[in-house]
Amino acid sequence: MSKNRLAYFKALGLPAPSTKARTSGTATAETSATAIDHQRQARLAALNRSHEIRQFEIELYWKRATYFWLLQAAVFTALGLIWKDGGKGIPHIIPVALASLGLLTCAAGWLSAQGSKFWQENWERHIDMLEDEFEGKLHKTVWVGRMGVRWSVSNINDRLTLFFGVFWSLVFTVVCFSVVSRWTLRLATSLGEADFTQPAVIGVAVATAGGLFWLYKQKTNLRGSIPDWEAKPQLPKIQSDRPRLLRELHSAPLIVKRGQAE
Repeated sequence: MSKNRLAYFKALGLPAPSTKARTSGTATAETSATAIDHQRQARLAALNRSHEIRQFEIELYWKRATYFWLLQAAVFTALGLIWKDGGKGIPHIIPVALASLGLLTCAAGWLSAQGSKFWQENWERHIDMLEDEFEGKLHKTVWVGRMGVRWSVSNINDRLTLFFGVFWSLVFTVVCFSVVSRWTLRLATSLGEADFTQPAVIGVAVATAGGLFWLYKQKTNLRGSIPDWEAKPQLPKIQSDRPRLLRELHSAPLIVKRGQAE
C-alpha cells in the first residue's frame, strides 16, 4: 500500500485494509476475525456515505444553478420592462440598482458553483481512496468510446456563467451611462441646481465593486493539519478528440483511469 493511502486512512481515523487488528496475546482467532470484520464494515460505511453525499452534492449543484439562473432572469425581466416603458415615473437609480443586482447574482452563482464542485470532488476523492477493497477501481475507471472524451457538463455551465458575467458588466456600464448622459466633476453652486443622480450612480458602482469583493472573500473556512503527503505527478491527459488508435483501427472503446496518481 502506498504511503499516501496509509496517510489517508490515518487522517480518516480508520485502519488501512492491510492493517491487522490489534489483539492481546490471549485473544482468540475468532476475536481477531471479528475485529477485522468490524474494521472492514467501518470502511464500507465510509464508502457508502461518500457515495451518498457525492450524489447529494450533485443534486445541490444543479438546484443552486437553477436558483441563480431564475434570479438573473427575474432581474433582467424587470430591467427590460423599465427600459421598454422609458422609465416613466421610476427613479433613475432603479435600473442601475437592478443591473448591479444582476451582476452580483451572476457572481454569486459562479462562486456557489465553484464551491459545489469543490465538495463534489472532495467526496469523489474519498471514493477513489476507499473503493478498491470493495468494488475495485470502478469509480477511477472511465469507458471512453470511439468518439473520444466528451464535454464536461459542469464546466460548460461554469463557462456560460462567466459569459453572463461579462454580459451583466456591459449592461451595468450601458445603464450607468444612459442614466447620466453628461458626467462632470463640477460641484453644484446651490441646492436648487444640484443633481444627485451622478453621485448615486457612483455610489452604486462602488457598492457593486465592494459586493463582488465581499462575495469573493466568502471561502470555506477550513482549519486543521496537513498529513504527511507525498506529491505525485499528474497522470497523462487523455486527448479530447477521438483517440488515434480507435480512429485508425475502429477497435473497442478505450479504458482509462481518471484523477491524480496515488
